Amino acid sequence: MKRIISILLVIGVLISFSTAMFTASATESVGAGTDTNASEAIGKVYFEKPSVWAGTTFYAHIWEVESGTAFFGWQTKKEKLTEEDGKLFYDLSILSDANAQLEGGFKTGVNYSIMFSDDLGNETCGLMFNSNCVGDTVKLTSNEKTFENPWDSTKHSYPIAWTENAKKYGIPLQITSVGTIQGEFVSPDRTPDQIIVAWDEDFPSYPSQYSYSPQSSARDHKTRLAEIKNEINNMIIAGKIYYVGGGVYKDKLPADWISPPNDIPTSPPPSSPGSSSSSSSSSSSGSSSSSSSSSYLSLCLKSGTSQIFRVNNGKAKSWATSNKKVATVKNGKITALNKGTVTITATLTTGKKLTCKVTVTTAPKLSKTTVKVKKGGTAVVKLDGKVSSINNKYTNTKVAKITSKTNAATLKIKGLKKGTTTLKIKVNGVKTLSLNVKVK
Repeated sequence: MKRIISILLVIGVLISFSTAMFTASATESVGAGTDTNASEAIGKVYFEKPSVWAGTTFYAHIWEVESGTAFFGWQTKKEKLTEEDGKLFYDLSILSDANAQLEGGFKTGVNYSIMFSDDLGNETCGLMFNSNCVGDTVKLTSNEKTFENPWDSTKHSYPIAWTENAKKYGIPLQITSVGTIQGEFVSPDRTPDQIIVAWDEDFPSYPSQYSYSPQSSARDHKTRLAEIKNEINNMIIAGKIYYVGGGVYKDKLPADWISPPNDIPTSPPPSSPGSSSSSSSSSSSGSSSSSSSSSYLSLCLKSGTSQIFRVNNGKAKSWATSNKKVATVKNGKITALNKGTVTITATLTTGKKLTCKVTVTTAPKLSKTTVKVKKGGTAVVKLDGKVSSINNKYTNTKVAKITSKTNAATLKIKGLKKGTTTLKIKVNGVKTLSLNVKVK
């Protein structure tokens, strides 16, 4: 069975060989959706049966973009398409199944990806969508396997597109391991600059004399990196990169900063797709000066994540944060602790100061706030937003206690005697969470 492996910082999403996307960096959280306040959406999505596929059973694999978590395992019964009047479709209400890995079913206002496959090994690439695509049809855009697997360039799949929403939801912009540029959409939490930096750091030894992009004659990483920056910049100038949901991508980062390597969205997001920030620079490669003399950049991080920032022009002598309870910084590594906003300041050896506002968008939280457990038994609760290098502190009682290690992201609660109690978990040294426990 194929399954999704989130890429966080590690990387992201590797679903079957054809669907790994540079999205991500979020940790997989079973049972937790991105937006639990979003309303549930219902309806169907259709798949035009490919004439070049000979399979008899077809499947739709759907996962959440932000967390990288799939609703169901690869090609399980819950992923089967239904055929009616010669049309293949997937009923999104199936995603509300109690056994789904994502709670609450398919939601309005949440971004997902979908790919299709058959029982003979044919697969499509991943395609972005949300509730606005309900009722639309996905079809192959080529009868050849032209989509290169981002992590294994020897494998390919079929490219696809929505029929009605092709200019709003498509294949995400990505750079494969050997430096092939493919896709054209950026989600609200990604920029082309971040995708370039991620490739530079994730694949430092590619392309090589044995493995290289068919788009280029470059045989060394440095040359291909320069080409990639130029090519993606030309795509932006030509209006060939789009925001998910519609609109041409135009925003660029200030010249003094190199984007961090993972999922860090600009904050706040553009008021309308394609609008340019007053602090934008005129070159994605950082070769031009920023229109803002303060070199100010506003970014977002999730609690529990760490990102490394580097300076383009100059060397940082020191780093500082305006609030250590929200985020810390050391040698350019920013670690998000708790919800809030801080200003990160890099002081260069020349005395120049570069400032960056970092908004930590989430606080540490438990997957459940109330659990029931039998005396002598154990219950499990997930902890999101925790920094792995900072130990938790637990306040146990005579009724129940937490038996997990202090740096665990999965908490094991053991029932000691019948009764009810509240356990306290201090996370990252800044946030105390309460867990109500009933021991039967």
